Amino acid sequence: PTTNRGALLSSLFVLSRRRRAMFSSSLLQLGLNLTSIHFIGDLHADVGCAKQWVEKTGLVNLTATPYQWLGDPDKDAMVFLGDYVDKGSASSSVLEFVRSLQESFPDNIVTMLGNHDVFLIFDTALSFSDNNPHPLGHPFYEYAYSFMHPEEYLESEWVKDRDDDEELYASIATALQNVYDNGQEGSARLCAPSCTQKDGPSLDIFSTVSPFLENITLRNRTQERLATWREEYAQGLFDSGLLHWMTKQPLISIVGDALVTHGGVSNEVIQYLESVASKNEMTVADTLHSAINEPFWAFFREELGNASKANSIENRLTGGYIFQLIMDLVQDRGYFDQKNGCKDVQNVIDKVNSHVINENDNDETKAPSVKRIVVGHTPHNYAQELCDGKLLASDSSLSRSFRAHGNLYCPLGEDRRLKQKSYSCDTKPFVNCEGSISQITRESANESWPSSMKRMKLEEVKSMQKRSTRETPDDDRSEL
Repeated sequence: PTTNRGALLSSLFVLSRRRRAMFSSSLLQLGLNLTSIHFIGDLHADVGCAKQWVEKTGLVNLTATPYQWLGDPDKDAMVFLGDYVDKGSASSSVLEFVRSLQESFPDNIVTMLGNHDVFLIFDTALSFSDNNPHPLGHPFYEYAYSFMHPEEYLESEWVKDRDDDEELYASIATALQNVYDNGQEGSARLCAPSCTQKDGPSLDIFSTVSPFLENITLRNRTQERLATWREEYAQGLFDSGLLHWMTKQPLISIVGDALVTHGGVSNEVIQYLESVASKNEMTVADTLHSAINEPFWAFFREELGNASKANSIENRLTGGYIFQLIMDLVQDRGYFDQKNGCKDVQNVIDKVNSHVINENDNDETKAPSVKRIVVGHTPHNYAQELCDGKLLASDSSLSRSFRAHGNLYCPLGEDRRLKQKSYSCDTKPFVNCEGSISQITRESANESWPSSMKRMKLEEVKSMQKRSTRETPDDDRSEL
């Protein structure tokens, strides 16, 4: 991804020296005329709730074919915070839905990438072996919790239907419940056909857990089928174009007055990027874009352009600490540290705002532009506003399977619930969508964004929609 690095830095340097209002144009999404932004947190493979939240914003008519934008095309926006996949059984459907929205309304919708989305990209796009290992040690679908729910394979149209699928899935679900009831999920692996890497103590479910421990034939059949499911699913993600689409989405952006990323920007990363910005005479905001988004996009644009199937990319993201920067952005949770979190938020805001050029000034000034940071990744019951409104935590556990079972792969379909008693998986998946989304509004593009957001629950949204779109909503920052 460093082939045209010199030309890229040169062009960004020229851009950074132009006088312009408020934001670095390379990191800014959707322009400066917005007056309303909805933020939607982690969806985690729940397409039903994803559609409910989008529909309830009043911005999109999902019953129309194709979808119809009901909001103001110049002033209304919707931002997804990433983590569309995992922990539920409809990852592929959520990806299809969100892609359809973003491609239908590219001037109004931003779709960020989360850590689970990035892990799925690596697991699906890259080839890995003992001689060329997975960049994170092993594919994340091997984990027995938190990532690829086995029921996803049965629900996805990319995986062929076979007469004994339900039988083999039930054997996996039985083994997983045994693992969970014994508190072994942290070390257990779904190794099919074998574990990619023995990195520390691990428990191969197929070798050590009932019913596979007693039934070698069932073990071999199930391992072989799980490996087939994974291959077909990866190829489906590739053939559908969703893998390519995912690799074109941003890891960090500015929308309105918000710096938006899934996890956060740590102090270590912002200090490193500040030094890179100074060396190249660029703004920190432009450097965030050129050091993270651009090389990520460029790598997969080239590699997937040459790929004919899933799991065929042998090269790796290298140079400029790009891999480490991506991992930090999508996984960091430092903002929620009670002692230093708000200090870190303010530090990042100050760094991003440094050297911003105000078009009304003759010289470079510190003209504040970013006023808040918006993240997903760290789940709460409802969206929260912290650090005096400078941090908007948007992951409000929107996925019903996550609310019911957390990170465990408990059976989700009513007809797939096991007869054996399990205290780990006794809870039925929730019927109703819970959590909240967030909205910030201002009277006009000439006014500043307010410091507070409106937290919107499903039961509140209908009454919200009756208000004028020009009315500033009441502050809702109640304690959880």
